[in-house]
Amino acid sequence: MIEAQDTISGAHLAVGRAVDQLRRQLGICFQEDNGEMLGACPIEALTPGILARLRALPAARLHLLLTGARARSLGFPAKDARCVRIDAQNLPMPEILALADPLADAVPRRDITLLPASPSQDMLLRLAKYASLLPALLTVESNTLPPDWLRVSASDATVYWANPPLDIVPLAKAPLPIKGAEQATLTCFRTRWGTSTHLALIVGNPAADASLVRIHSSCVTGDILGSLRCDCGSQLQLALEQITQAGSGIFIYLHQEGRGIGIANKLRAYALQEKGLDTYEANLMLGFDEDERDFALAAGILKKLGVKKIRLMTNNPGKLKALEKAGITIAERVPLVAESGRHNHSYLEAKAKKSGHLF
Repeated sequence: MIEAQDTISGAHLAVGRAVDQLRRQLGICFQEDNGEMLGACPIEALTPGILARLRALPAARLHLLLTGARARSLGFPAKDARCVRIDAQNLPMPEILALADPLADAVPRRDITLLPASPSQDMLLRLAKYASLLPALLTVESNTLPPDWLRVSASDATVYWANPPLDIVPLAKAPLPIKGAEQATLTCFRTRWGTSTHLALIVGNPAADASLVRIHSSCVTGDILGSLRCDCGSQLQLALEQITQAGSGIFIYLHQEGRGIGIANKLRAYALQEKGLDTYEANLMLGFDEDERDFALAAGILKKLGVKKIRLMTNNPGKLKALEKAGITIAERVPLVAESGRHNHSYLEAKAKKSGHLF
């Protein structure tokens, strides 16, 4: 049964609409903390016509907004910066694209001066990440911004992130007999202000104390298509086998593809790996953090199921810390090691060396 939604935060709705607008590759108008309005257009949506239209606005001033991670990957001096700006007033479109997208055809310019960005401009890039876009935006300051662009304020975004929409709502559940466990039930969850659906497969009758749990982030390429580049599909099968052999447990499937960057950006990361980068370097080159996932979602689902202490199947110490921070007690870490092969050996090696995964 869907729980009653008594109140809806205006700030959460405003930010959700802005994310949806960006996901549709449309621009938004962002009111900064100082009251000034800043137009923002996703680089993925940029065309010569849109660029010309923005430059033709009255007293227009254009900047390219990049994450600090992307700037550092280009070799620019952006130590500790989360967000930087580049004057794009006279930059040709191919050079704008090359600075934003590591897979663009053109070579990025090096004779560029980085400009500091405000915390509210960093919020804009966070919205682009939430929309699963490349985290790069063309911003425009003008006396007259496009009237068809949605308005959202920095104060709304501040409220949004100060009060994350992690109120998990169970939407529906049904019996789902699986191989090795005919007594299984699948429940889907969603946050009140979110759009992604997350799943919890409950096998048998898990105890509230120290249940066997696997928290698995979605991997279309590995889980469904059988990709040999990662160990995700093998881990999924191993986890289900261990849960069914134990007779009870919980398998949580989070809609957080590619360590939270989305399927399109994940494929971009794959293309960069073909050029010699490892999985973490590819994420940074695209402008993301090494891992963008939010395991508070899983903690919220476990609490909704009445589970606060678990035996967690994982090789990732970061996942342990994140769940404990979110109020879940880890009684035991249960290893979940899949076989490596020539296609995923470097991937597993990078996870061990850079994130401390325990194999």
